[in-house]
Amino acid sequence: MRDRMEALGEIVQDLEPDVITFQEVTLDNLAVLREQRWFSRYHLIPQGVFKSDGKHFVIILSVFPVEKWLVHPFSNYNDSTSDRRLVFAEVRNTIPSSDVIFGFAGTHLAYRRFDSIEREQQLKESFHIISPNDNVCVMGDLNIHDDVDGEVVMPPGWFDVWLSISGNFNKNGFTSDREKMSIMKGPAVNAKSHKARYDRVFCKLLDFKVKEMRIVGDEVTRTGIFPSDHFGLYVVIEHIEKPGHEKQEQTSQTVNQVYFKRPKGWEKLIVNSSNGSADTAMRINICSCFHL
Repeated sequence: MRDRMEALGEIVQDLEPDVITFQEVTLDNLAVLREQRWFSRYHLIPQGVFKSDGKHFVIILSVFPVEKWLVHPFSNYNDSTSDRRLVFAEVRNTIPSSDVIFGFAGTHLAYRRFDSIEREQQLKESFHIISPNDNVCVMGDLNIHDDVDGEVVMPPGWFDVWLSISGNFNKNGFTSDREKMSIMKGPAVNAKSHKARYDRVFCKLLDFKVKEMRIVGDEVTRTGIFPSDHFGLYVVIEHIEKPGHEKQEQTSQTVNQVYFKRPKGWEKLIVNSSNGSADTAMRINICSCFHL
């Protein structure tokens, strides 16, 4: 674990992101990250993560002062999704001489293939909270299963950052590749070949535009390990001048226009799905980091 956290820290030092979201954080690996020199640059959200019930959690790290933040526990649907949450933070002063507020949300949705209904509802709850913001992104291990969940339909103004860039599509955006990662071939994990774009970044931007997005953490480190069982996502956005632009009001009906456009026959794919064994040793997904 310590080797992976040090490798994770090297990625952060290299990229110097302004905002980071981590998933599957534990008190143990958070303590290792706190020891690293780069960590002191960031404000930690939630503030005061000093105790845990043994389950992993989500954090946001921001170089910008945080105006306000919240942790929203998702509605409990079953035991496997009862500990899932959305962490949201609003930051100001991202642009010099500007009072533009930017919202960042990190989350880790229900992971099993047959939790599709729960995943969709968790995403709906997330959008209900964050959509009123003009500039906002939600990111993390969303566990989207293309064969079951299908296309993610979002309210007007929202977009999937990876797919918004010319030349990008699902099959060149995998953030989980079991063939590539030897750490995923142990006896505790199904050895079947598997590739997926579980990790996503969804944004609504009024005063910014996406400049760049790439996958990081997908190479073996000098010590022969991967920092995480998921690759990370690095996004660069830049401010745009739009004199006289007006805020687009979000109605409750618009906010709720997020759902899975599932493929035909998806129900059959989840009826007989079994609980896959989770690799409990792989903690912290280096999911998303932002540079503004």
